[in-house]
Amino acid sequence: MKIKKLLITCALFSILLVRANTHTLDSLLTATTQNHPELLKLQEEYKRSLLDVRDAWWNLGPTVDFQASGTYMVNPPIGAMYIKSDDIINSVQWNGAKPRNSGQRIKIYDGMENTLYNFQVDLTQPIFTWGKITNAIKLYTQVSNLKLTQITQKQEQLETELKTRLLSLYYMNRILAILDEEQAYADRMVEVSENAEKSGMLLHQDVVDAKIQAKELEIAKQDLLEQINDQILELERITGITELTLESIEYDFVPELEEAFEALVKSDPSEIEAEVLSGNQSSMKMLTQLQTVSKTSEKIARGYENWKPDLALQMSTGYAGSRFPLFEPNWRRKDDYTLNISIGIKTTIWDGGKKLRDISRKMSEVETADINKLDARSSLSKTFNSQWNAAQVCTMKIEYQELKIESAAAKINQKQIMYESGYGSETDVLSAKIEHCNAQIEKEKQTLSRATACLTIDYLRK
Repeated sequence: MKIKKLLITCALFSILLVRANTHTLDSLLTATTQNHPELLKLQEEYKRSLLDVRDAWWNLGPTVDFQASGTYMVNPPIGAMYIKSDDIINSVQWNGAKPRNSGQRIKIYDGMENTLYNFQVDLTQPIFTWGKITNAIKLYTQVSNLKLTQITQKQEQLETELKTRLLSLYYMNRILAILDEEQAYADRMVEVSENAEKSGMLLHQDVVDAKIQAKELEIAKQDLLEQINDQILELERITGITELTLESIEYDFVPELEEAFEALVKSDPSEIEAEVLSGNQSSMKMLTQLQTVSKTSEKIARGYENWKPDLALQMSTGYAGSRFPLFEPNWRRKDDYTLNISIGIKTTIWDGGKKLRDISRKMSEVETADINKLDARSSLSKTFNSQWNAAQVCTMKIEYQELKIESAAAKINQKQIMYESGYGSETDVLSAKIEHCNAQIEKEKQTLSRATACLTIDYLRK
């Protein structure tokens, strides 16, 4: 009884361990969003763009600069000042007896102190700049929004890439299982052919043909395994998850996607194309934002034209003295404090036409942005129609292969009955089974091709 409980516990533990190591579409998408290098770089660029927007807003306010210095002079340039008392006496006209000269000196100034301090605060406030500051705010905001759109587009692109690779693994795994079955039939075909050759029922050429067919399947299987390995490595690269395997991925999302693909190929292509070419599509939205950025840059360049002066208010206050402010004796009387208010005007009179050429460059960039948008619409339309036609062709080929599978299944039953009744050979049965496997493999390939086309169309719609 204890052994039975232990086995049940181990089985439950192994199930939980397997579940913990499996990856769903959502978990892989989350890992991709968190770990993909290009997406992380775009997110950092967006953060920096937000800082640029804040800097642009602060240009509307004043700029305050503060300077301070302290100096200790071993030998001050201005020393103590004295005056002779006799000079004072002699400069006075006396009505009576004149005092005698004493030869004494009177100190009238103690001289500079050894310390000297200097403090100054400058404030500059823009008043009128021909819209350069406000347009710069618009420009940096537009660039920030563009960065955010790039992040959204990259996320949509990575989601499409992830689904495409997962579906590739899903269908290639199904093809691998069919190849294993077909390989068994081919090996049996070689064995039967060799026995028939020994009994004189078949030529050696027929045996070689059977071996060639078996070798082709072996090569196809090896190529498929390499493709599966490449897809897993790419999944590890974009998700940042190591040691992924076919068994560690859940494919519960596939039936829902297949239903969506079936509905997509039956929808009206004109409505989907209109959706693709709408301004809500991320690529078109980015191009529209680039147009706006180019136009705003042109406005800023026009603000720098010659003879367009910028006005600014400048205020400065300072103190220079031998003591710290408010600690100097008689600081009110010494008048060591300054306060200046001024209005400044700055403009470029002539620069050889450089600013006019800058405006021409910005106008050219606006024209380029318009051309890029028109070209993008044409490219999107072409890509959509190409993928739509590919999806329709794949759908017809899938239906064609389904008919071949049905025909091959009926042929297998017919050959099996004939073989069991003694009117047929086992090689005929094996050939029918191999034909059935080939039709199944081709159907899986066409299903994968249609899925890729439909995922591309879904991406163009976002």
